[in-house]
Amino acid sequence: MTVTIIKTTQPYKIKFLLVFMLLTLLPRPLIGGNYPLGTLTCEDMGDFAAEALMWRKRGMTPAEALKKLDERHFNDPVERPNLLDVLKLVYGGYGTNWTEENAKKAIKQDCERGRD
Repeated sequence: MTVTIIKTTQPYKIKFLLVFMLLTLLPRPLIGGNYPLGTLTCEDMGDFAAEALMWRKRGMTPAEALKKLDERHFNDPVERPNLLDVLKLVYGGYGTNWTEENAKKAIKQDCERGRD
């Protein structure tokens, strides 16, 4: 004799699954871009990448670059985290192979893709 145990799915799990599926299937414009920019533009993000790469090539340490970032004035709370992400890329593996022009172009294009 075989006994089968059937576990019923609780209603809140079904609702969570439906909401999750709805959010993942919605077109991007309905739920916004990849990340907010505050008052920055994609051009500003690219300019910062080029500037940060210049700091790296001149021998500035990541800690010094972070201090320089913290000295900036930000008009919106999302701006510092966005520029910090750029700084991490510049001082990470990507920055080793980038020129200032490449850094600016890569970050600007990434930003624009996130805005579409």
